[in-house]
Amino acid sequence: MGYLSFDASVKIHQSGRFTSTKTKKSGSGGVSGYIRHIDRGTDRKNGCETGHSNPDINPEFTLRNESYYKDESGEWKRTRQSKDMVSAVHRRVEYAKERGARIYDGGRNDTAIVRPLVVQLDSDTLAGHEDTWADDTIRILEDMFRKDNIVGYSIHKDETNVHIHVCFVPVYEYEDKNGKQKCSVSQTKFFTSPKTLASMHRKIRKSFKDKGYAVEMENKPIDEHLAGYYDKKGDWHQQGLTPDQLKELTEKQIQLRLEEINMRFRQEELSNLEKAMKELQVSAENGKAQLEHERQLLERQKAVLQQGQTSVQAQLRAIELERANVQEMKRQAEEMLTKAQDTADVCKEIIQEEKHLNTRFLEFCGREGDRIRYDVRGYVERLYKKFQKERRDSLSSRQLELLRDMELRRQGNAGTTHRDEPHIIDTGEPDLSFM
Repeated sequence: MGYLSFDASVKIHQSGRFTSTKTKKSGSGGVSGYIRHIDRGTDRKNGCETGHSNPDINPEFTLRNESYYKDESGEWKRTRQSKDMVSAVHRRVEYAKERGARIYDGGRNDTAIVRPLVVQLDSDTLAGHEDTWADDTIRILEDMFRKDNIVGYSIHKDETNVHIHVCFVPVYEYEDKNGKQKCSVSQTKFFTSPKTLASMHRKIRKSFKDKGYAVEMENKPIDEHLAGYYDKKGDWHQQGLTPDQLKELTEKQIQLRLEEINMRFRQEELSNLEKAMKELQVSAENGKAQLEHERQLLERQKAVLQQGQTSVQAQLRAIELERANVQEMKRQAEEMLTKAQDTADVCKEIIQEEKHLNTRFLEFCGREGDRIRYDVRGYVERLYKKFQKERRDSLSSRQLELLRDMELRRQGNAGTTHRDEPHIIDTGEPDLSFM
């Protein structure tokens, strides 16, 4: 079984800064500096090669290196100059920006626009696949990181072991709630945690194994030994041993190296755990403060509700009291109405009696006249006519006009044009008391 290493520890930012998550190294040079390092074979052909400080590079074999980039139509082409691969990176970034991606170039938000990937196989693993391993590597990485995000690569044959450097632009494509295609440039969408990176190691090994490569499924210590970094000029510096060199170590030496690496991992895990616990504590304190704020808010709302309830109860009592008063007033009104009706009945009986009083009086005068053989009724009527004439003559024209108007209004309100009740003595003359 052979060995395989996969490294994705370097991040190249929009500002030109690069960082390594393993070595903690950082520097400048940006995408152009990185590609000048990996595409040094093309620069050598064009006579513009810069110096490289990596002692593992054998300049005699640099022209054997091969570099490729994706053109505007997405086809792989051999680079004619190093800026071909730089342009491929910028095209992919511009594609993302046109679809809403935000690119920052400073501070903690300095966007990682390239996450270089390095894959190295030892001689045992490469056996029988010398002509296809590079294409197989690119296909596997395109499946893992999306085909359009792999925009260039260089096969290095001028170092101790053959390996491949791959330009990966971390463009994440998705649909928004309206179904519109959107993009973001975010390497954390692909490298979410150390566990994700570990699973990538296993997935790559399994993919090679499925293609017939004799490769170990677990060789994490080798990957740790193969960690490297880029200097300020963009040159790659490998730290530790290559797979073939690692095989020459004794079992005891390997064990010591593994213990050292495991100890470092445990320290990192403890540090991460301590950090997580602090964050959890801060979150708990914030949650406690939020709960206390919500409790006080509920208490205030409860007090307002109770105050409103007390006010409503007082209003209900006032309404009940008013209702009782209305009921009592209604009862008293009904009693008064009953008494009024009784009184009206009595008055009505009296009025009915009074309506016939004049007639009975005249009839009485007639009977008395018959008894004493004298026209008493005629005499009384003559006296009454005389009284009415004197009364009328004593009134002024203004008084007569006012009395006439009052009589007309009274007759209009009563709905009749004549009096229902007879005059005290019905002589055919108008009653001036109602004129």
